[in-house]
Amino acid sequence: MIDPAEALRLIMEHARRLPPETVWVEDAAGRVLAGEVTATEDLPPFDNSAMDGYAVRSADLASASEASPVELAERDIIRAGDFPSVSVGPGEAIRIMTGAPVPSGADSVVMVERTRPAAGGRVTILHAPRAGDHIRRAGEDVRRGASLLADGALLRPYEVALLAAQGRVEVAVTRRPRVAVLATGDELAAAGAPLAPGKIRNSNGPALVSALRRRGFEVRDGGIVRDDREAIRGKIRDHLGWADVLLVSGGVSVGDFDFCKAALEEAGVREVFWKVAIKPGKPLFFGVSGDRLVFGLPGNPVSVLVCFDEFVRPALEGLESKSAGHTGFHLAGTVVNDYPKETDRRRYLFCEVTREDGEFLVRIVRPQGSGMIGMACRANALAVHPAGGRPLRKGDVVEFRWLK
Repeated sequence: MIDPAEALRLIMEHARRLPPETVWVEDAAGRVLAGEVTATEDLPPFDNSAMDGYAVRSADLASASEASPVELAERDIIRAGDFPSVSVGPGEAIRIMTGAPVPSGADSVVMVERTRPAAGGRVTILHAPRAGDHIRRAGEDVRRGASLLADGALLRPYEVALLAAQGRVEVAVTRRPRVAVLATGDELAAAGAPLAPGKIRNSNGPALVSALRRRGFEVRDGGIVRDDREAIRGKIRDHLGWADVLLVSGGVSVGDFDFCKAALEEAGVREVFWKVAIKPGKPLFFGVSGDRLVFGLPGNPVSVLVCFDEFVRPALEGLESKSAGHTGFHLAGTVVNDYPKETDRRRYLFCEVTREDGEFLVRIVRPQGSGMIGMACRANALAVHPAGGRPLRKGDVVEFRWLK
C-alpha cells in the first residue's frame, strides 16, 4: 500500500491538460479558459451616470443645501442609450438617467432624491456635490489592452458577463474530459431487471455516471460486464479508444474472480500503483494507457464514491487545468460519540455534523461499512482519521468536510 498523499501526487503527475475548444460565451459557465484574454475595449466605454438625477457643474452648487437650495435651468434630458447633443453651461442642469453618457461641461451628478422640481423649467438642488460624484469614468473597471482573464481561469457567470461586455461571442476553453464507466461482476443486475437469487443491483455505475454528469463531463456508460477476463479486456479496449478517463468498478482485489487488474494490463494499461493505505478504498488501482488515465475502483459503493472524491475528481480537474488537488478536510469539530477502532490506514468516517454555540459537533454514524449506502445517506459530512490514530473518544477533535 502507498500513502494517499503519494497516490494523489502520482495521479496528478499524469493528469495533463487537455487541448482547447471554442464554445459560445453563453455556454462557457463552468468551463476553464484556455489562454489569456486581453481587453479590447474600455469598460465602461464612456463616462456615464451611476444614478438617476441631474448632470451639473459642482462650482455652481458649492453653497447648496436643504436650508439654502440653489435653482438651475433644466436644459434637456438624456436617457440610457442616448448621446448628449448639448453641454452643461453655467447655471444649467441636464436631467440624466442611470447609464446615460455624461454631457460635456458637467463634472458631477446629483441624485434625483436630492432635488425637487421648480417652476419655469427649473430644478432646485438641495446638495453640494463634489466633482466626480456619481460618475462612472470610462475605463475605470477595465482598460483596453489590460489582461482581462488569466489562462486557466474558471469561468463563472461573472466572467461570462465580462466577456460579453467586451463583445466576445466565442471563447476558447479546455476540452472537458470524456469519461467511460464500467461496472463488473456476475452478481450485478441492472435497474428494472428481475432480482434473481444471489444478485444485487448495480449501484456503482449509476452513482459514478451521475457524479460525472453533475460536473458537466461527457460520459459513456458501458453498463455491466460479467466476471470474465476476456470480456472485461474487450470492453476496456473498446472504451479506451474514446475516453480520456476510464473508471472500472469491481474486480481489482485479490479474489479468485477479480479479473480487472489482469485484464487492464492485457489491454495495454501500465500500472502506476495498486492499493492505497485508506479505509474504505484500499484496492484502488491507477494506471495509464498513453495519455489516458485508468482507475480500477473497489466494488463496494461507499468505497467507490470515497475514491471518486479523493482521487478521480482531482484528476479530472487537472485535465481541465482547474485548481486541482485534494478535496481538503478544512473544518474541525468535536466528536460526541466514541469510535473504538484503531487504524493502520487513513480512515474516512461518515458523520452527522451539527453546530451549537458556534462549535461543530461530530456524531460518527454507527456502524460504518464500505457497502452500506443507507449509512452514507444518513451522513452530511466525511471526517478523516489519520493512519496510526488511536480509537476516537468523545471530546476528540477531527477534521471533516461536507458531503455535497
